[in-house]
Amino acid sequence: MCYNQGARPLPLGDPELNDKLTRNYPANYDAHARSVKADAFWKQVRRTVNGEPIAEAQIMLIVNAIVTGLSLVPTDVVLDLACGNGALSSYLFDKCAGLVGIDISPYLIEIAQKNFARSPNYRFCAEDAVSYLMHEGDTSIFTKGLIYGAFQYFARDDAVAMLKALKERFSGVQKVFIGNIPDRRRVDRFFGGLNPTATELNDHEARMGVWYMPEEFEALARASGWHASCSYMPADFDASNYRFDVTLERPGS
Repeated sequence: MCYNQGARPLPLGDPELNDKLTRNYPANYDAHARSVKADAFWKQVRRTVNGEPIAEAQIMLIVNAIVTGLSLVPTDVVLDLACGNGALSSYLFDKCAGLVGIDISPYLIEIAQKNFARSPNYRFCAEDAVSYLMHEGDTSIFTKGLIYGAFQYFARDDAVAMLKALKERFSGVQKVFIGNIPDRRRVDRFFGGLNPTATELNDHEARMGVWYMPEEFEALARASGWHASCSYMPADFDASNYRFDVTLERPGS
């Protein structure tokens, strides 16, 4: 099980994982991370504005949104899907009892293990998120789930499969926070005078991934057995005018 995996660096040449990386993410996801300095954590995961890392104040806005959305408490164990290099995950360590980060990029997981992992409770594993959700054996430890800045890069069928697997197989997960989703109602606020096609806006391999309507996302969540509530970041967050967040809650919790 990934949660008990040691913190040794993972091999970077796993053919099966690299094949999934090619199919399930924008083509330059892993290549971009390798193209910047090993300690340029925010650049590696493109948490940038005009190519420069976002300010610490912006990171804290994200952290506060996650902590509030998840109602995070010190006893929680968080499943962080598509966690990237673990830089954002590390801000949650002192707010929960444990965190397992899953990402398809062996390189980013190596960065996470080297710089952020804290054995034995805060660990990272290189694995395809959909596969992990469908096949992980010991799901009982997790109480909260997180997918930040990545849900839009999963094909719609995979996105549905993820939500259903979280609901059906991870019965201890009471809340899931899905953050930084491109808002299809606000396309013009990002593209300005450009007019992207519906095909482009539905392409999970595009630079921005899939653009969702908030009400569309709520319906998607309902169909997977979750109650969903959409929210927007404060106005001083850089992307608040064209992105939204979703908190999923297990009915009756």
